[in-house]
Parts: sequence; C-alpha cells; structure tokens
Amino acid sequence: MPKTATKSSATAKTDYEITESKEELLEYLRQMYEIRNFEDTVYKLLREGTIKGASHLYAGQEAVAVGAIACLEERDVIASTHRGHGHCGAIGDFHARKGGEPARQEHWNKMMAELMGKETGYCRGRGGSMHIADVEKGNLGSTGIVGGNIPIGTGGALAEKLLGTGAVVLCFFGDGASNTGAFHESLNMGASLLCGLPIVYICENNLYGMSVPFHDKSVACAGQASKIRDIAVRAAAYGIPGVIVDGMDVLAVKRAVQQAVDHARKFSEPTLIECKTYRWYGHSSSDQRAYRTREEEAQWKERDPIIVLRKKLIETGIATEEECDEVEQKAIKTIEIATKFALDSPYPPVSELFDDIYVPVDVAKRASEIAAEAKIAPKIKQIEAEIRKLSGSTLPKLKANDAKALEEKYGIPIKTYGQAIVDAQAEEMRRDKRVIVMGEDVGLYGGAYAATRGLLDEFGPERVIDTAISEAAIVGAAGGAAMRGLRPVAEIMYIDFLTIGSDQLIHNLAYNRYMFGGKTKVPAVIRTEGGVGRSIAAHHSESLEAMFLHIPGLYVVMPSTPFDAKGLLKASIRDDNPVLFIEHKVMYSGVMGPVPDDDYVIPLGVADVKREGTDATVVAYCRMLHFAMDAAEKLAQEGINIEVIDPRTLNPLDVATIAKSVRKTGRLITVSEGYPRCGVGLEIARQVFEYRFEDGSVGFDYLDAPPIFLSGKDCPIPMSEPLEDAVVPTVADVVEAVKSIV
Repeated sequence: MPKTATKSSATAKTDYEITESKEELLEYLRQMYEIRNFEDTVYKLLREGTIKGASHLYAGQEAVAVGAIACLEERDVIASTHRGHGHCGAIGDFHARKGGEPARQEHWNKMMAELMGKETGYCRGRGGSMHIADVEKGNLGSTGIVGGNIPIGTGGALAEKLLGTGAVVLCFFGDGASNTGAFHESLNMGASLLCGLPIVYICENNLYGMSVPFHDKSVACAGQASKIRDIAVRAAAYGIPGVIVDGMDVLAVKRAVQQAVDHARKFSEPTLIECKTYRWYGHSSSDQRAYRTREEEAQWKERDPIIVLRKKLIETGIATEEECDEVEQKAIKTIEIATKFALDSPYPPVSELFDDIYVPVDVAKRASEIAAEAKIAPKIKQIEAEIRKLSGSTLPKLKANDAKALEEKYGIPIKTYGQAIVDAQAEEMRRDKRVIVMGEDVGLYGGAYAATRGLLDEFGPERVIDTAISEAAIVGAAGGAAMRGLRPVAEIMYIDFLTIGSDQLIHNLAYNRYMFGGKTKVPAVIRTEGGVGRSIAAHHSESLEAMFLHIPGLYVVMPSTPFDAKGLLKASIRDDNPVLFIEHKVMYSGVMGPVPDDDYVIPLGVADVKREGTDATVVAYCRMLHFAMDAAEKLAQEGINIEVIDPRTLNPLDVATIAKSVRKTGRLITVSEGYPRCGVGLEIARQVFEYRFEDGSVGFDYLDAPPIFLSGKDCPIPMSEPLEDAVVPTVADVVEAVKSIV
C-alpha cells in the first residue's frame, strides 16, 4: 500500500475502472440521497423546534460513509462520532439488505425517532443525535466528545483479533479529532499493540474543527488548527500506511477503504485514510459559518458527492436520468415516512428514567454467593483477629513463621493483599479465556506494585498485554474490547493518572449502556490504586474515589483485606457492569490475611460488619478500615464498644446494613482518606438519612448526635513524611471522634 497518496486537493481526479454492478451503484446513490434528505429534514425540524438539542449534520460528506461501509462484511464493526447520522444511516442500510424494503424503512424510522427523543428510536430516546447507533448491529456507538470514539474502536479491534473473528473495525472521526491526545494514543496503540490491530482509521477532513480551519482558510482573521495541510502524513509517525482520497467521490473512497480493509484483515495492520470532504451546514444548527466564505462553499458544492456519482452513472450509460430520479424519489419517500413515524411515536415514559443504567443483578445467584460467604466468614474473621493481635500494628502483617503457624492451624493460606489481587486475576483468567489483563508494565515487569506478577509467564503476551503510557487509550480500549466480547482488566498505575482517562471511563464505559438504550454491556474492570504512605507527593497519592462515585453507571469497589480483595475482584471481573477497582499502595505488602485457594466471590454491594458494637457506628473502608479496627480495640479498653462496618463497595452501597447499625447505636462516624468537600462520608450519611425502614421511619430519625466525617485534609498531598501523616485521619482521630459523641 502507498504510504501517502499524491492527491491532496478536493478537486483531484481519480482514475479507476468501474467494476460495480448497476444495482450496487444505484444503491450507493440511494443511500446518499437518503442521508442528504434525512439531514435536510432534520435541519428543518431543528429550526422549527420539533427536534431539540444539538445536531451536527453530515450533509456533504455522504460519499465517505457510503463508500467506506460498502466495504464491510457482516462481521465487521464501525465506531462513529458526534457527526454520525451518515455512518448510522449507511450501516443500517447495509444490515437491512436481507430484510428488504420493510427493514430499510424500519431502520430510518428508528433513526428519525431517536433524534426526536422518542421511545421507538434506536436508543429509546436516551442518546439523540450525537449518540445515534444500533449497537446490536455492528456499531460500537457514537460519542459526543471529539476523538472519544477512537480508543473505543481500537479496543474493538483488539477484541476481534484476540477472539479470532477475522472482523475489521472502521473508525470514523473528523479533522478536529486528529489534534486530540486520544487520536495519537489510539493510532500508536493500533499500530503497536500485538504487532498491530485490524482497524482502519478514517479521518473525514471537512476542513473545519467547529469554527477553526484545519490549515487553509478563506477568511483572513480565522484561526488555524494545524501547521500541516494533510492529516494522512501523520501515519508515518506510527509506521502505518497513510492515504489521501477524494472524499466527494464515493467510488474513490470505496477503493481506498477496500484496500485498507483487505490489508487489515490479512496483516492485522491499521491504515490512516484521510478523506477530503466538506460539510454543507455549520458545525451545529446554530453555526452562522462566519469563518468561511460563501464563495468557498459554492466551489465545494460543485463537487457535491451525489452529483459526482449521478453524473458518472449517466455519462457512462450505466443509468438514465429517469432511473436516478426514481432512486431520489424513493429516498425522499423513505424519509417522509420516517418523519411521520417519529412524529406519531410516543416519548419514553418517565417511569423508565432509571432503566438500563446497570445490568440487572441475578438475585438468585447473589443470594447463593452471600450464603456461601456467610459460611466461611466466621472462620476468616477469627483468623484476621489473631493476625491483628500477633501483628501488634495498625496494618496487620506477620513474620513468616507466624504466618506458617496460622496456616497449619486453620488450613487456609495467609497471603498479602497484593498476592490476593494476583490470585484473583489468575483464577479468572484460567476460568474464562475472555479475561485479559492490559496496562503499563503489567507483563514483563509484573506491575508497579507486583499486582500482576507471574501472569505473563502463565498466560503469555496475548492475554497479559504491556501497553504504552496512554491512559486514555488503555481505558477506552478496555471499554471497546468489552463491548465486543472480552472481559478486560486494565491497570492504571495510579488513580491520579486516571484523570487523563476519565473521559473514556465516564462518557463511554459508564454511560454507554444507558446512552445506547440498554443494548450493550461493558464488562470492563479498571484496576488502580491510591492513598498516601510512600512520600510520593500530590500526583501519586490522591484518594479520588468520590470523584468517580459521582458517576452513574460505574461501580466503585475498595477492598480492605486480602480475603475481600480476592473475592471482590473475582466478582468484579464476572460482573457485566464497568467496575473501578481501587486498591491502596501501602497494603500490597503491608497487609496480610487468610485467602482461601477455593473459588469464592464476594458479591458487590454487600457490606461487612467487621466488628459488632452498640455505642457508635464507624464506617471505614480500604486502609482506613484498619485504623478504625485499631481504634475500636483502644476504645474497648475504656469500656466503649463501637461497631465497625466496611462497605467494601461504595457503589453499589449497602446502605441497609449501615442504617440498621445506626438505628442500633444512634451515632455515625465515617472515615476516609479522600478530600472533605463532596466526600464519600457525606454521601454515606445522605443515603443513611434517607433510608426508609419497614415502619416508615428513616435513618435520620435514629441519630442521637450529629454525624462526624473524618477525611483527608483540604490540601494537596505533601511529600514530607510528617506532613503526609497529618493529611489523613489517624487512629487517635477516630478515638477522639467517638469519645466526642459517646
């Protein structure tokens, strides 16, 4: 394949032989007419207020979607963008072929209904224009964040390669996306991961990222997004082919994409294709297009992709004017029917507002898991109590001889927190070949905190995948791979770094199920660690769980003991929802406990009463759980008996267990390392206050004293050890807080 084509202008001539049948060519023409009429109708409905919200119209770019998707096989997949009507329209027509005209009409009905926010839309009105997609039929979805779909498409290609489907992913994006970090991270990953992935990156360069010209400009005072004119030259930076094609010629696009698809299918190597095209409308419906001249627009409209193909058909004698007119009228009629269908369709009932945020829990299975844990829990607690006594420190850790003695006494291995994490991943990888581990340094190095050590030796580099330092691509690729059938466990070395990948975690992994009408699952686990204790300052020591607890659609799990760490991680990997699994850096080697070799899981959303009491309820998690347990022992010596509850999962939160404890004790104290403002403790209290008991009373009714929220200090994490120790709650703080209200 050529590294870079020589044709870079929209008016460049492309010489090729027409090999398609008349039927195929008229089909391409009809699809472009359908997309154009759909967009013109949407524009009208936006102006009159029938369609609400933002809508980024695809008119003018039809040749790219139609030409590219014409190269697909049934098994292939696309990833779309906020300007995705054309992609959704073309792939819908592609999959409707077997169903004939009724299936085609139903497809366009669902598209128009979605834009009107109707129950009958592809996403049941949850996604609208920027998220229109039928994720059940070869569309990984469209994203409202520029460039946000590129990591998802890359992850989809990773799944297709590892599952051996032979499928190829077409990933569409605009010129604006080519300046984002997600673009560069994803192309590098697509080119290098497992020696290359079967994906074709298709840049629709319509010359403007919102109002800023990419390079050339017709209005002198307009900005400039890039020093280079051709995006395809960036392919050389990643060692992959880069091709420039006339994006106004559907057949030229088809030939370029077909060559790239064949190459990806055969060699598992990406291609970057830049389609020079132009959007008829502005960035959105409110755009006055002051950044480009009307003369420029007129010049491009002379190259209207519909006119280009229609003229080609007539001049070559393949079709007549009448046949082209007939195709146009069919397209107009299809969109007219779709519009009436959408107008007549009902809005989704408000009663369905909370549907499909999460994959439903299997109640019977959950009950069985709770019962299984209940059988072994007393023995585990007994061993943990002995370890705490033998250790003599806040974080329970034993000498080798003491650990061995306990193992012989109880017949259960004593392991570190870190070993429990490794065991959980290894067991699930043996159990399910769809489970993979990916991230920075997870393979040969075994993870920055040895939490993946030994996995590479057993499972090999195709299932324990070392990646580049690319947090956004890692998280997004995990999401895309999960949507296509894998169960990835992606490690982000520090939770501080997850801020870089938060777009993918929030807007794709957490929201995709809901946003696409409950038609997809994203069973991905993002493992990371946080907290203080190693004097590594503000960028490597944060506790940011409250930030992600704010996000609907995302489970947040924070285990405190080795037993819980293994059981919760196994449960997270098996769960069909995205899970943020947060560990603590000082507990990997600093906390020990009993970890059965048996296959057990701890269901998400079930708190554990680590210590029963009557005088106050202390809710603490992760490292702070051990501080609370230490405080409880000290308080017991003074005759104060506190109940210590470990929520284990912050979302879903087992508020029932906490509220029942508060009803018994009348007092609530929460302990967290996170920042105080909008913190986890405040959220726990809110849910306790609002919890309604069988008799109609609420949790707030049973408080005999104001709740106390112990948390990290309201300052960045300092490096100096004395300052770092002072920035989070201490055992003494817990003792003092309890005494102040008991």
